Amino acid sequence: MAPIIALYPGQGSQKQGMAIDLYQASAKVRNLFELASDIAGRNLYALLGEGSEEELTAHAQTAITLASRSAQVRLAELGIQSHVHSGFSLGELSAYASANIFNDETLFTIVQRRTALMDEMSARARETLGELGMAAVIGLDYQAVHQLLLELNLPSLYAANDNAPNQVVVSGLSESIARAKAAFLEKGAKRFIPLKVSGPFHTPFMEEASQPFRTFLDELEMTDPKDLVISSVDGSPITNVRQAREHLSQQLARPVRWTAVMQRINTMAGFDIAEVGSGTVLSGLCKNNGIQSSCLSLGEETTIQAYAKERAV
Repeated sequence: MAPIIALYPGQGSQKQGMAIDLYQASAKVRNLFELASDIAGRNLYALLGEGSEEELTAHAQTAITLASRSAQVRLAELGIQSHVHSGFSLGELSAYASANIFNDETLFTIVQRRTALMDEMSARARETLGELGMAAVIGLDYQAVHQLLLELNLPSLYAANDNAPNQVVVSGLSESIARAKAAFLEKGAKRFIPLKVSGPFHTPFMEEASQPFRTFLDELEMTDPKDLVISSVDGSPITNVRQAREHLSQQLARPVRWTAVMQRINTMAGFDIAEVGSGTVLSGLCKNNGIQSSCLSLGEETTIQAYAKERAV
């Protein structure tokens, strides 16, 4: 049986009820929920099963990470091996844990610190500049978007996510986003879509958090990866602990270069590609990046069981 390339989603993939079916199916997943709940200081089973959308959003990074790791734990429990891992932004932490760079206790400890630092930087940016936002530019590649932003010279607006050759997300001052729309459409963008996200993630607004986060990471026990990990910071492989710490601290303020991840994966043969966690965003980006093989969605008990049975035939 071919191993899988596991892709772990980032923020925005949370939904009510995710991973509850995995909790009910697996004692190992229940143990993971208990560990994550202890570290977060919150009953995550109750949050995912009964919590409000507002509560889920407040704990999104922890909840998404828990859903991704629960799916990966369940896959391994059913004998499905992953030998390549990559994660979109937040998902990169799940990739590192799945490759045994650090254990799950360290994973959820990192997520708590990362959430606090990003919330602090976002609040500081809003106090200084006012309303912030993000928008998806459809129909232009990263270099074209970056160049146009330089030409427009708008205050505090940056290319944040290089999702695919035809999809880039810009982030920053809402006023600048509104002013940029006409220019992007004039330059050939097919659509310019404001997103319901207010944090200026993966922009220089987060720069002040990078060094404190690196100092925090330096104090945690980590080991070299047992599997191949591809970083969403630049599409490069993570081969040792030093690189892991560098990339995790850098990613707060640097753009997500998912196109580079997809380009590297597109050169690999003999793998199934699977989005491991909640949602189908990364499955869609596989198609947008020209990945010829289908990208499976393995975040629920039914799909994981079906995949396991198919491979057992």
